[in-house]
Amino acid sequence: MNVSAFIPIKKFTTSKKRLSKVISSSEREALAASMANNTIDILSKSNICHSITVVTNDSTLSFHNANSYFTESSLNEGLEEAINSSAVSDHILIMHADLPRINETDLQHLLSLYNSAKVSIVSDIKKQGTNCLMFSGSLNFQYKFGTDSYNLFRNEFKNNGINYQDIDLPSLQDDLDSEEDYFKLIKYIKS
Repeated sequence: MNVSAFIPIKKFTTSKKRLSKVISSSEREALAASMANNTIDILSKSNICHSITVVTNDSTLSFHNANSYFTESSLNEGLEEAINSSAVSDHILIMHADLPRINETDLQHLLSLYNSAKVSIVSDIKKQGTNCLMFSGSLNFQYKFGTDSYNLFRNEFKNNGINYQDIDLPSLQDDLDSEEDYFKLIKYIKS
């Protein structure tokens, strides 16, 4: 199966501002860079993707195992631009980079659960955000990443008659969005 992965990553210098009370700006920058590198490295090693493209607002950002697509557009518009301008494979995976517990086994499990007749959606642990979407490149719908994206995506799919399936994989659901997440995931962050 040919899968094109797209990973939105904003400038490391502006990442993880919600952690400003627990770690310094230089630590937040280093943490964002470390998680992005780890996510791309593990995604590459898993061999589930034909290509990996980082969608970023930082024109200097580059990764060993990924192409970069620079955009000044918003997150959702930037993803749409990148996907439309790429030689996209049959299937698309959009995944966030702040997943400290990501591992090859669960990525393979995600692929095994994927049904091309449905959008696979992996929410965050709280069922508010969306950490991963996997879908056929032939599907057309509006991207809804951001606040309450999980519910916005589900409504988008229901309103447009698109079948979807929820996939629960804790390593892909545990993202780093708050101080609580930081302390819960610190052993994965520090390793």
